[in-house]
Order: sequence, then structure tokens, then C-alpha cells
Amino acid sequence: MSIYDPAATGRHLNIPEAIAREEGWNLTPPARCRRNCNPGNIVYGKFAEVNGGSLETGPEPRFAAFPDAPTGFAALVALLGTSRYAGKSLSNAIENWAPPVENQTSQYLANVCTWTGLTPDTIIDGYLGQESPAVSSEAS
Repeated sequence: MSIYDPAATGRHLNIPEAIAREEGWNLTPPARCRRNCNPGNIVYGKFAEVNGGSLETGPEPRFAAFPDAPTGFAALVALLGTSRYAGKSLSNAIENWAPPVENQTSQYLANVCTWTGLTPDTIIDGYLGQESPAVSSEAS
């Protein structure tokens, strides 16, 4: 059972969990975000570095790699709490997070809404969680 599957857990996901699922966190074999302990596929830069990330290794490094899943989820929650996302609707936040130039943004938003039980107009503050409930036991 995946902790990021609302049907299996019987509960809605918080926004970071839904983003992790959409980014491929629970795929087998592990997706890039899981290998990097970076559930949001946060691009490497000053923010990622301050939050415990380093530049991923391998071909075409672009994303941050975090030392473990709890650190990666904490960085995702912290980034969603910055002025770029805080106070925004879920629709606006996802449009910034997963822009149409590199994502199927409308499908991304639809999936996040389904998994969280939220509407596109919901303000994201209050739906971020402090840490995903089972991160330390199953996701690391």
C-alpha cells in the first residue's frame, strides 16, 4: 500500500503528498524525485541549499538532492510557504509549480484536487501539513 494513495489510505492527501505523487514519488522503479529524496522535484539553487539540498549527481544535473525524505518534504513545505505560493489558490500555486512549458498543468491540478479533496480556488495555506505522516517510516 502506498501512503500517497487516497483510495488505499482512506484519507485525502495534503498538498505536499499530492505533489509528491504527481511527481512520481511512488513509482517503481523509483523516479528521479524519489532517488533524490526530493518529493517536489525542487530545482537546485540557494533555496534548496539553505534547506539541506545539494546538486544531484548524474547526467544533466538540475534538481536538488536531499539527504533523506523528511528533509525533502520539509523543503517542499517550506517552499510552498514562501511568498511565491503562500496565500495563493491551489490553481495559481500549481500553475507556478508546474508551468505549462514543461508540464500538463491542467491534468496536474486535476490530480492534486482529486487526491486532496480541494477545489482549484482553495487557498493552499493550512493544507500543507508539517510533515507527511508516514515519511519517516515508509518513504525514507
